[in-house]
Amino acid sequence: MRLWPVLPTLVCSCSLGFTVSLGAAPVSRYVDSYYPTRPDGELRLNYYYDRTGRWVKFSDWVPVKRHRIEPAFFEDFYGLYGLPPAYNTEEIKESIYYLTMALSSRFKHQRGALCEIKNEAEYHKYRSMMYMQTNLLIMRMFLRLGSMYDKRFLYSHDLDVADDLTVSFRIAKAYYEQAKPYWELAKKYAVQASQHRFELDLPGIESERFNIISGKTNFERIIDRHIVDVSAKIEVADSFVAREGSPRPVKQAMQRDIETMYDPSFTNEPISAPRLSPHLSEPPLFPGEP
Repeated sequence: MRLWPVLPTLVCSCSLGFTVSLGAAPVSRYVDSYYPTRPDGELRLNYYYDRTGRWVKFSDWVPVKRHRIEPAFFEDFYGLYGLPPAYNTEEIKESIYYLTMALSSRFKHQRGALCEIKNEAEYHKYRSMMYMQTNLLIMRMFLRLGSMYDKRFLYSHDLDVADDLTVSFRIAKAYYEQAKPYWELAKKYAVQASQHRFELDLPGIESERFNIISGKTNFERIIDRHIVDVSAKIEVADSFVAREGSPRPVKQAMQRDIETMYDPSFTNEPISAPRLSPHLSEPPLFPGEP
């Protein structure tokens, strides 16, 4: 912040018939009288001025609400979807939320579509393809969520925490099963969009539609394979826990190790002056010096 020096009050009359007060800084006719300008009358348009004479950057003064996005249409929520290269469960669930909100929102006018729309037939295919793509993305998000609670391979040493794996595998299976309805909806809208024998200026989504119709993309087989695999892992973990008991003895031992890391009888010694070890003391440089 910068504070302009306060000048003594001085009133002068100009030949044009108005009076200028230099004590409170002249007020420009382009700015509301509530905001005084610099004493010499110069106005910097990228700053605003308050009654104390301080000046702040205009970008810092603009209300925050003007910079916020208020999504209301399908295209608005669809544009908010996105995942960083390294994502976690919260970011995946956030993307699912935006895509689900897009499905429950109405589309913009044809002028605001994501591609050029010329007639009603193109607008109908555009909406069908966007519904297909959105359901396909939600399905992929649920598969990603399931993979974060699943294991590709179950080794023997993983069964040391088998009681935890039984819960994690069931969560993964629930996410895999939740992805199946969205795949069915994606196929439905792909067939609906394929009734029109022309293509829109959405090449990536058009390729997805063609792959679904031709059978090249078949996520039903992929989802079923994930469910079968995780069900087999659940059976192995459940049988191991039923045989060994829960919680596992190794897990109890790990808990005891953690608890014994901290000795409650330990007391902190008072801080004393540092002492140099005798074998590290150096002889004086000159004889007779301490």
